[in-house]
Amino acid sequence: MIKSIITTACILVASLVYSQSSKISGHLMNTDKESIVGASVMLIGAQDSILKTYSVTNKDGVFHLNHVKAGEYLIKASFFGYQPFEKNINVLENASDLNLGDLTLIAKILDEVVVSGHYLPIQIKGDTVEYDSRAFEVKEHQVVEDLLKQLPGVEIEEDGTIKVQGKTVESVLVDGEKFFGSDVTIATKNLPANAVAKVQVFDKKSDMSQFTGVDDGSESPTINLKLKEDHKKGYFGNIELSGGSQVPNNQTLRHKTKGNVHYFHKKWQLSVIGMSNNVNETGFTFSDYSNFKSGMSGISRSNSGINVNGGDVENGFLNTNATGFNFNYTPTKQTTLASSFFFNNFNNEYNETVDRETYFNDSTVYTNEITTQNNISYNNRGSISLKQKFDSTHFFNIDLDGAWSNTDYLTKNYTGNLSNDQNIVSAFNTDLGQNTLSYEYSGDINYRKKFIKPGRFTGFGLAYDYTNNDQKTGLEYLNTLYNSGVPISFLTNQKQISIQETSAIEGNFVWSEPLTTNQLLEFNVDYLLENESRDKKVYDLTDGLEKINDLLTATGAYTKATSDFAVAHKYISSTMKTTIEAKYEMLNLSGAEIFSTPKVYQYVLPKATINWDVNKKSNLRLQYKTATNAPTLNQLQPLLDNTNPSQVVLGNINLEPEYEHSLNLRYRTFNQFNFTFFMANLTGSYTQNNIVYAQNLNADYVQEIIPENFGTERSISSFLVYGSSLHAIKTKFHFGNTASISNGLINLNNVRDEYTTYLLSPSINIENIGKKTWDLRGGFAYNYSLNRYKDNASFNNNFQNYNYYGDITYNIKDRWVINGKAKHYFYPDFTTNKQQLIVDFSIGLNLLESRKLQVFVSGNDLLNQNTGLSQSYTQNIYEQQTTLTLGRYGLVGLKYAFERLGGAKN
Repeated sequence: MIKSIITTACILVASLVYSQSSKISGHLMNTDKESIVGASVMLIGAQDSILKTYSVTNKDGVFHLNHVKAGEYLIKASFFGYQPFEKNINVLENASDLNLGDLTLIAKILDEVVVSGHYLPIQIKGDTVEYDSRAFEVKEHQVVEDLLKQLPGVEIEEDGTIKVQGKTVESVLVDGEKFFGSDVTIATKNLPANAVAKVQVFDKKSDMSQFTGVDDGSESPTINLKLKEDHKKGYFGNIELSGGSQVPNNQTLRHKTKGNVHYFHKKWQLSVIGMSNNVNETGFTFSDYSNFKSGMSGISRSNSGINVNGGDVENGFLNTNATGFNFNYTPTKQTTLASSFFFNNFNNEYNETVDRETYFNDSTVYTNEITTQNNISYNNRGSISLKQKFDSTHFFNIDLDGAWSNTDYLTKNYTGNLSNDQNIVSAFNTDLGQNTLSYEYSGDINYRKKFIKPGRFTGFGLAYDYTNNDQKTGLEYLNTLYNSGVPISFLTNQKQISIQETSAIEGNFVWSEPLTTNQLLEFNVDYLLENESRDKKVYDLTDGLEKINDLLTATGAYTKATSDFAVAHKYISSTMKTTIEAKYEMLNLSGAEIFSTPKVYQYVLPKATINWDVNKKSNLRLQYKTATNAPTLNQLQPLLDNTNPSQVVLGNINLEPEYEHSLNLRYRTFNQFNFTFFMANLTGSYTQNNIVYAQNLNADYVQEIIPENFGTERSISSFLVYGSSLHAIKTKFHFGNTASISNGLINLNNVRDEYTTYLLSPSINIENIGKKTWDLRGGFAYNYSLNRYKDNASFNNNFQNYNYYGDITYNIKDRWVINGKAKHYFYPDFTTNKQQLIVDFSIGLNLLESRKLQVFVSGNDLLNQNTGLSQSYTQNIYEQQTTLTLGRYGLVGLKYAFERLGGAKN
């Protein structure tokens, strides 16, 4: 039945695409009758100025525009160095194919982008691709993300990640300035699309490179949103209010409220965003929520390896309240002040069941955990950045950051361990209450000075960072051991107080001296002093009395001092950049409670980079580098941590620093005319004195985890992505694949073994190009893991999971907006809940002549199948997790877009 429906749908889509359409072709040449190869040819609607389709002239200067429906159009052709060509055409119903013959482009391009009221959708300006938003379909209530989805060469993933030419965008600017720091999705999900005039895509050079004019090879894919002039003369924003309930359980009212307001001036930018919901949306930046989650200690765990969660929001039941402020001020071209502040409140409740298999050399332990937890957090953070150019030769900037949080955790946990024959051998019933108060602040100052001679510059930097973490814990657990089926129980009741501090101060100096016009020597001196300290006191509580527990109580201080001196030779040309660097590093580790005498290490750290622009559209980069990684205080100091009584983490004062070699090869190419892109990335690493965690199962079936230097670890990983457009069916797609192989040693119950892990994760996504009426997206992703052990074949295992999704939006005459999306997850290795299908649906009606008011109804998880499934594997541990979470619920709400621009209120 499903296959029949899919087949019928494909036939209908094909008939819509191919019926009643014509093909337009032509030949582009210059005034000397020479064919022009690689020119852009666009078909633009005469009435709406919207890009319908486009093509690129082939090696003979010929272009083809396929499947053109009846209507009036403007043909526009452009090529660098020539004046844009335009021609009005009328395609009649049932018309035969249209050949426009020879079309002549005249040398010298016009300065104006607008010709006869129509717009060039795309312009290539050096290394920047610029899109004109007026040439794309933008509707009321749409945000920047909806505009980006329409741009050729731009892909938006399900989580909001933006990719351009296969590269992940790292920064989104608004009129060239930061917008709420470094989180790219805040701008794309909160700024209205109709406020944007141009979208510029480019690789942003580092501040040092931009100032000195010497390309240091550092670049970050960036999008700059240029606002319309009238949106710089007033305020604009939107608000959304909705409420509903869970179905069939309607005891708790579900609500979601969010809004934003923006005031932009030529010198000012002020934005305020806010949200409140209890439908598991995590806030404006996931980093705030992830920091809240990472603070959960004790019983909570996180495993590496493949981990795929069902659903797109947080598991459990999450209440979120969040507010953010962004303020930028540019009084002169030389001075820029940027600031942002966030205030968050999270309340998370969840009930989780974990089934775990832990493989040892002579046995397997089967573990079942049931955890109930409630966490409440209040946190805020802020940043201020000042950039000052005194003149063209002096640059100075200050960055200040700070954060504060207060979190309460209440946890009840049952952990039962079973032996190979499925008999219970130990059980732990734990109650844990914990309060964590933490704050941090940091600041850095950088000064740069360049001289008249090109390539000669100098500078220095100072940075300081401080973190304080105060934790109070109440711990009570009942440990039950089974001896031949006979239970023996021990009760532990404790109060724990811990204060941890970290601080770091760093200074650096750089001097660059040109040797020739394209060669220079660069000298770098860097000193970093890091301090870690902690004071932990544990009291046993018996009959209301407190007694210090000497085994678990300890203080410790640890200092890492790193001195670096580096000399680098750089060669820079228009197509080739190379760097050869040698760094001498001295590492000093000290701590009276840890080492009897300080430990001193000396290293030579080589580095080499080749960056080659093969041509205007292709780039190849090869980089080799080395680095050291010193052990942390928690890894060194042998201080017992029993907040998870079934798993005890110990320290190891004999740890040595790791020494890592890495080699990276990256190739990417992008055709700016047909927006086809390909990127391949291959990375290999070799780590000496690799720090791994040995695992021992003691007689009480408590897992003891100790860090050790364990030989070497080798790994190789690759990433491939290819994207292009299928103009015949008006779609664009991209295919990606991530693969890796890692090899190292593992220590289980004092028996060493060698493991090799293989991971494979291919995916494909496809969507339509024209989104005036239909917005169609779909994709498939697959994850596979294979684990092999040299000596103990019983550890060998493999598992897989995969999913596919579809997302459809239908716009009816700019009034009705209908959306449906589904994601189907498959877990073949699960004994139960082998699959789940998450289906969401919404329908909205735009009211008023301006369409600024929308009434909508939405239903989430209509089949009520979201059970918070996930699976993971790391070395010798395989887990399946099920979390009770928010299921089916419905909302009814309003959206309203408001603006007051240039003194006129709408």
